[in-house]
Amino acid sequence: MRPIPKPVYERDVKRLIGYYKKAFNEVAGQLKTIPSSGGLEKAYAESLLSQIMVILRDLDSSTKSWCEHVIKQAFTEAQAQTILALGDASSLSEAASSISFSMLARERTEALINDTYTDLLMATQNTERKIKQLVRNAVSETLRVKALEQIGRKTMRNAIVHDLTHKGLSAKLDNEAWIGIVDRAGRRWNLSTYAEMVVRTKLTQAHIEGTRVETMERGVDLAVISSHNAKDACRSFEGMVISLHGSTPGYPTYDQVRGTGKIFHPNCQHHVSPVRDIQLLPKSLRDKHQEKMKAIR
Repeated sequence: MRPIPKPVYERDVKRLIGYYKKAFNEVAGQLKTIPSSGGLEKAYAESLLSQIMVILRDLDSSTKSWCEHVIKQAFTEAQAQTILALGDASSLSEAASSISFSMLARERTEALINDTYTDLLMATQNTERKIKQLVRNAVSETLRVKALEQIGRKTMRNAIVHDLTHKGLSAKLDNEAWIGIVDRAGRRWNLSTYAEMVVRTKLTQAHIEGTRVETMERGVDLAVISSHNAKDACRSFEGMVISLHGSTPGYPTYDQVRGTGKIFHPNCQHHVSPVRDIQLLPKSLRDKHQEKMKAIR
């Protein structure tokens, strides 16, 4: 048994987050074009929103291209590593050349790409709604400024104008509009932070799915959960042998352990290494598996 190395996606993740940071800087730059006096007129606001929407559409396009390329890459890399781990190839390049990318593999990959892009798009659309509301509120406040000017309320007028300057709107963009999602626990996720969590989770899932598809097509069902001294609940599953497809009695299935929410959860870095027969594992790994099974019973 040759264990699959831990997948590393740092460069790909940083590239995606770079798209979000670029979009944020460009949107903030558009807000800085608002005149520092006089507020935000409706006609100017519509033009401003049009330019901001172009920035966000470009972000969506970059995100979609990233998903299509990187998710598929993670999936096929896992397939090649699985072939090598099972001893069906003598090198990674030989293993990569033997990937058939079957109908099942295509369907799983497309589903992962669509799921990832949908999650990211949902967060971007939420930010888009908040930016629109931010700009429209600024237009309403501008109308208040004009009304206050007419009745001579300079102090209140100056306070509102200060809030409408590019500094005020940029702060609101950061604190209010650039929140991609609020989860069920009420936590507010910055758009780029949320995007990072989504893609790390999906890339790991794509890697596992690549392994599952390749093992299914090669008649292999068992796999060992990776170990890297996790500090959370994942540690209870490290080194455990599981059934990837539910076809080997006596072993917890991948779906069962994932269903506990304690491993293969969002941001989880654990992967699996296939093995044709548990007897092919070193005694130390077989003993570790038995310890884990005894503990969860």
